[in-house]
Formats: sequence, structure tokens, C-alpha cells
Amino acid sequence: MYKTKINSLATPITLDLKLTQVVLCDYVLQPETIQSILACDGIEIWENRKSHIIALKIADSDKVPPVSTLDLTFIDGEVQSIVLIKSKKIVHSVRFFGMAHSVQIAGDFNSWNPKGYELEFKDNCWQRDLEIEPGNYSYQLIVNGEWINDPSNGEVIENGYGGYNSLLRVPFTRVQDELFIEPLKDLEQNIVVTFHGTMTKHVVLWENTKIQAKTNNKTIVIPIPEAAKKQNRSFIRVFACNENAISNDLLIPLATHTKANGEKFNAAVVSRMQLTRDDKEAQVMYFALLDRFYNGSPSRQTPDNAETGIHAKLNFHGGNIKGLHQKLKEGYFKKLGINSIWISPIEQNPTAAVEKNGQKYTGYHGYWPLDSYNIDTRFGTDKQFQAFIHDAHQEGINVILDYVANHVYEKNQIILEHPDWSTPLILPDGSKNIARWETERFTTWFEEFLPTLDFSKPEVLEKMTTIALEWVHKFNIDGFRHDATKHIQNEFWRTLTRKIKEEYSLPLNKRFFQIGETFGGREMLKSYVNSGMHDGQFSFNLYYEARSAFLYENLHFEKLATCLRQELLSFGYNHLMGNISGNHDLPRFISYAGEDLWMNQNAEHEGWARHITVKNPIGYSKLLLLHAFNCTIPGIPVIYYGDEIGMPGGGDPDNRRPMKFTELNSHEESTLAQVQNLVYMRTHYLPLIYGTFEFLRVEQQILIYKRVYFDAVAVVVFNKSNIERTVQIPTTAMRMDIAFSFQKNALKMTPNYVEVTLPAMSFDIIHSQPLEFSTINEDTISHIF
Repeated sequence: MYKTKINSLATPITLDLKLTQVVLCDYVLQPETIQSILACDGIEIWENRKSHIIALKIADSDKVPPVSTLDLTFIDGEVQSIVLIKSKKIVHSVRFFGMAHSVQIAGDFNSWNPKGYELEFKDNCWQRDLEIEPGNYSYQLIVNGEWINDPSNGEVIENGYGGYNSLLRVPFTRVQDELFIEPLKDLEQNIVVTFHGTMTKHVVLWENTKIQAKTNNKTIVIPIPEAAKKQNRSFIRVFACNENAISNDLLIPLATHTKANGEKFNAAVVSRMQLTRDDKEAQVMYFALLDRFYNGSPSRQTPDNAETGIHAKLNFHGGNIKGLHQKLKEGYFKKLGINSIWISPIEQNPTAAVEKNGQKYTGYHGYWPLDSYNIDTRFGTDKQFQAFIHDAHQEGINVILDYVANHVYEKNQIILEHPDWSTPLILPDGSKNIARWETERFTTWFEEFLPTLDFSKPEVLEKMTTIALEWVHKFNIDGFRHDATKHIQNEFWRTLTRKIKEEYSLPLNKRFFQIGETFGGREMLKSYVNSGMHDGQFSFNLYYEARSAFLYENLHFEKLATCLRQELLSFGYNHLMGNISGNHDLPRFISYAGEDLWMNQNAEHEGWARHITVKNPIGYSKLLLLHAFNCTIPGIPVIYYGDEIGMPGGGDPDNRRPMKFTELNSHEESTLAQVQNLVYMRTHYLPLIYGTFEFLRVEQQILIYKRVYFDAVAVVVFNKSNIERTVQIPTTAMRMDIAFSFQKNALKMTPNYVEVTLPAMSFDIIHSQPLEFSTINEDTISHIF
């Protein structure tokens, strides 16, 4: 049955201004069972039955509402629907007035690839129209082959590597009649949603089936289908619009309940106790770089076969599966509140060091697969990994494995047996195809000893997807983190996801989580996030803006708010993007926040030249602002190991220091306690998981937003100034009869507003329902600096 219908929550399709291609296999494993496809008036459907690809063309834009559906009728008569969202792209003109013989533009909007983005000289200037969504975009011009910032644009934005790019602002169009929807009441057989503003159309889905809901007096009454009783977890989704605006979308999980008389009924999930580790939206992920995490074999400080004569930062340190398992059994992850652990690759890496530019390197990180089938002997055994996963599952913790498919080590048997499976190292012009990240995106090599696999060959695609499935079946893992996502053709991701569905997740009724690593603009990230590929991507764009916002006191919160609006516009209000505190490729946030590393410095060089520390304790307060932001916005919070205590470090490899569990200073202990509290609240308070999101105030140093899930409300307040600030929040926005402060700040409630005073460089979460902090010391829930 699952092969002949839409087999998971169908991701909405954003209609392009001209033509939108839809791969039906992304949604239905056997698309030949589709009898007919229907869209609203104004949309023409071109169908290629052989390839199971359709194209949607907006023939008459005036007839296409902002929200509609693509309705699939199957051969048994059942109809399922995919939501269509009308694009908010506008045509924005860019101009360059300098002297040149060629000008191109590249930025977040075209994944930094200038090919095909030439400006035309006319009317005494170089110009080009871009079809682009509202928001802020980093970009540069390529003038006569030279990459430069736009000399006519004084606004710049950090590029994440110590430099700056030009900033293109495409303003959001303000409409007179904004529309916002909220879940209001959870009844035994119905869910009531309220809407603010004028609503002309709504789409309500149970799973992928449209429901006829009634509207009256600013509410939508949604009946829960009888079929929901047959599923332990299913979802109601709500989309709405008027002629000028699209509302936020709602995702409401349903759970089966049993009355005293044994009768079953379905209602919304309203308690954390109803969540399981299959609920992807409730994840808080922890990234453990295995070799640097913990050595569970104290009799030896380094692996038996670790080479000597290699700098300690580039050598194995002895972290292993046994050590990770030990920390699990000691309760480290449970106390931190983590319910998902992402482990760096454990495939066998080279046993000998690799020399480059006179320096020796080892594959301690796991990203140079010598044997793609087996666990690196320095990390442990199959039995140890199986035992770890078993115990993690017993603790309600998922295990996400890092999988490397893009490349292999030069002595990997796969490439030795099939040397023609690699992409060309030498380009037609005689230059080496190394680090050509954009111009040779699908063929570039990372290093000369790491051949990139050519996934345009069906046999390569089959081999690497089969190996991935073997890891899934052998160890019962819960998901993949995918390395170098944008450098692998989409057909690989589609084939892998299809196999996972057919052979694992659908037969076992299990939700399998896939998240990719992609450095690029949102258009590129969106191309990987759909029902047939990945659940999400790590949001580096949002991280860069959050990093700047919380590092720099006088930088207006508007840029961060705009970036977050772009995320919600691109991926929806209930997306599964990864909101990171950092990662193994970036300098540690606290190194900047603690004022021992600066953006104009080369972070990698500084990490080699000196021991970077936290010079100013204010860095810990800034780090907590970042953690609080990640834990209270839509998406999946991702904690890079050591960020829970504020472990410093420069660029790679200094950002991969051994994890510190003992001899914490007072700032590190306090930071850990606060992060524990934040994660606890994130996983125990449903508005922070399934709630709406709405900005209430965006100022230079004050940021306030609200999340609502039925009767539960959370209002998140940030004060990044260096002085105490008192803020008043209108009671009409709070929807609270009683309020509690996460930080135990005093709250003043009046008929018109709720007032809270925040210390300098601090945050608070004002919530409408009390929390029971049963696993940690409540005394730590106070501002500590």
C-alpha cells in the first residue's frame, strides 16, 4: 500500500515564476499508480509519463491563489494532495556604473556561481534583472574576471571567513491585510484554529488527504478523521491565505488515546509524555567528533597504531565508541537533555599518515574512507557500536551517523578496482580540478589523495547507496548526516532515500532522519529538502547572522530577523533545518565572543600560532544568547561538542580540541547548567517544538518573539545591551492569565502589559504554563553574570 500512495508528509512545492519541475518519485514510490493529476485554474500541467516528471506552468497568474493544491488521483480512486505555494519572488534590478568589458554577479541567490549571470551594458551602465525572493543576500561582482565588492554599495556583510561581501537588500512587501493562524482548542474529535486578518482560502490536510473544515467567526473547525485512530502518530497541517498574503503554516501531531471503556479516539499531542524519539521535530542534536570526545580505554592514551612524529592537533587522540558509550551510561547526554547524537564518520580511515606541504595528517576525523564497509579499528568494533545504539535507544536517544559518499581515499578498494569511477583530476585546460567548489561543483576533488566519485555512472550510484543501506540494516541507526551534499548529483539522494523508504523506514513504520551539509544560498538548500531527498540542511546562513547579532552589541537585530524570515519563507514554519552552535569547520563562537579572536584575523593561523582562550567572561553570556536563540526558534537545535561549556578554539584543527569533562571553571559550570535548562525547556515545552512563530519587537538591542501551541505560550526576550533593560509586552500579544519566568526574573502583570527587567546581555523565556525541572537543579535557573 505505501508504495502506491504518497508515503510521508508531502513537502509543499513552491511555484516558480515561470516553470516548476516536479519529480513524482519524490512523493510516490510507484508513480505509475497515479491515474490523473489536477491543479487549480491558471496552472498548466505538462507530464512526461516515461520519466514520471511533470512541469507546472503558471499560465494565468490572476487565477492562481497564493495557496492551492496539486491533487493526485490513484487507480483505486483515492485522492491525495500536495500543497502548492505561489512564489514571492520579484524582479529586482542590479546595476554597475564602472568601466569594464565584462561584468557578472554571484551570491547567495545563485549559489555563488556567476556562470549565466552576466550583466548587459545598456543605458550607460551594466545591468541585470534578478528573480529573487525578499530578504538579504551576500554577493560580489566579477569585473573583468576579478571578484570585488560592489563599489556603489556601502553595505557589507561578514562572509564567515574573516572578510566581507556586499549586502543586497530586497525588501519584504508590506501588505495591508496580513494573515496569521494559531491553534486555539484541542477537542476530542475536533481541532479549532483561529485566524487573525482576512482569510479567503485555507487548505487542511490530515497526512496528505484534504479535510473539509468549517469556518466561522475567525475560526476553522477541523474534524479529526476516523482513520487517524489506526495510527499512533499522524499530523494535521493547515495552510491559509488571502488575495495578498500567505499565512504561517501549522503542524499539529495527533496521538491515539484510550478511554476508560476501551474506546479509542484521536486528539492533538498536548504533553511531552506523548512524544517519542520518532518525532523528528522534537530532536535536540549533539555532534560528537568521536576521536576528540572521550577515550573509553584508559590503559592507552592513543590508539595502538597512531603514528608518532605528527603534531598532536593532527593525530588521533583515542576517543572511541567505548568512550561515547561510557558517557551515555554515566548519564551525560540524559542530563544535558539530548535526544539525538550525531557521530562523525566511523568508516575505516588510512592507517598511515598523509603528507601534504611538508606536514603529516591523519584521518582522525573520519572523512577519508579507506574501507567504506567497516568500522575503523581505532574507534571500536561492530559489537561495541551495536551495544551503544541499543542502550541509546533504551534512553530514548537517536543515533545519526555521518556518511561520506562524495569521495574515498585513494587506496580504497572501490577506486582501486574501478579507477574509472572517479571524476577527472585534470581539467581540459591542464589545471587540477581541486577545490573548484562552484565552477566544477559535481566533479571537483577535495584533495589529490581523495578521488571524487562520478555519480553520473549508474554503477557508482548503486554501489554507494547499497553501502549506506548496509550501515542502516546492520546497526539500526536512526538517520544520516550527509557530507558534501551539494557536490553529489540529486539522483544519488533520490535513490538513497527511495531505498531507505522501501527497505527500512516504511516496512518498520519508522521515521528516518536525513540532514545534509551544504554551504550555499537558500535556493540551493531548498533543492535538497523535499519528500524524496533530505529532511533538512544545516543552516549556515542563519548561523552567520546569529553569530554577528550576538557578538556585536550595536548591530541591529533587524538583519537577524530578516534572515529568520527568509528561513521561514523558504522552508516553512515547521521545518527541520539544523540550527547550529558551531561545527568542526568553523572557529568556535566563544573565541570571538570572549575577545581572544577577531573577525579580521585568520582563525586557522591564530589557532596554530597561540593558545586561544576566553579572555572576557562576557563571552559566556553571549554564547548563552546563541544557545537560547537556537532552542526557541523553529528547526532542530544542534550543539557542537564543547559548546555546552564554552570550549574555545580557532580554525580547523584548533576547533577540535579534546572534550573537557572535568576541572571546569565556574563560568563553564554555569554555562553547562544553563544549557541543560534550555535543552530541558526545549524538549518539554510544546510551543518550542510545534508552536507558531511571530516577531513582537525587533530593535537594535532588544528582540522579542512569541510561540503558541493551543493554551501554551512562550515569549522569548533578548537584551544584548551592556546595561539592564526593562521591557513591556502588551497583554494582547501575550495571551496569558498567569506568567512564569524561565530565569526567575520578577514579572509585573497589569491589565495592559507584562513587564520584565532583564540584566545586561541576557535573555528570558516567559511562559504561560509551569515547568517541572525534575532532572536539574532549579537554583541554576537565574542569570549568572
